[in-house]
Amino acid sequence: MAAAEEVCSHLPEELLECIFKSLNSHRRTFKSLSVVSKQFLSITNRLRFSVRITDETIPHLPRLFHRFPNLTSLILTIQCITVNEVDALLTLISTFPLDIKSLRLCPKLTNWYIPIPANGLIAFSKTMKNLESLTFYGMSHFYKKDLFLIADCFPLLQELNLIHPRCSNKHDFLVDDNDPLLVLPNLRRINLSGNVIREPFVDFLFHNCKLLQEIKIMDRRLEFGIYGKYDRY
Repeated sequence: MAAAEEVCSHLPEELLECIFKSLNSHRRTFKSLSVVSKQFLSITNRLRFSVRITDETIPHLPRLFHRFPNLTSLILTIQCITVNEVDALLTLISTFPLDIKSLRLCPKLTNWYIPIPANGLIAFSKTMKNLESLTFYGMSHFYKKDLFLIADCFPLLQELNLIHPRCSNKHDFLVDDNDPLLVLPNLRRINLSGNVIREPFVDFLFHNCKLLQEIKIMDRRLEFGIYGKYDRY
């Protein structure tokens, strides 16, 4: 081990980084490499792009984000009691010098009903301007108004998942003649499984999102066809 470490210490870090990348960033492999030397630890930390945040890690976020400076994906698995707690967490994360491209919020099972954290999303969007993928799982409700809020915050989104709310209603996604334009010009995929979605809203999405290729609703997938209409699978 010592001999291998000595040989590697003479290699440029750029070369070592390329070698580590070729290992497909497997977490267990990186963990093994990180104990070889401080140099290896530093390189593997730079190559860590995704992290899961739990209630236990929240107090240590400054140290966590300092250790992994190139994070682009966050998974928030937290026991939230009020939406204000989620707002506060997203606002806190927005203060760090990160460039997050994927955000997933999957609250732990709770008896409390948490809506979309509007204030937290607004704060998060002020610094995380390049978000491409957003997932909310198991919130209390998803409404059409949430879709417009998300579009205002993250116009570069390519993938959006508003899935399996704890409550859903046939009136949540009704199309209205006064609805504003939904500005998500880069959206390719949207998953609304668990919500009550009618065909007029599907048409509304395809009409507003010109690059949209797929809508997933429960076990059905709607794909945009070459003649401007969608196909059902």
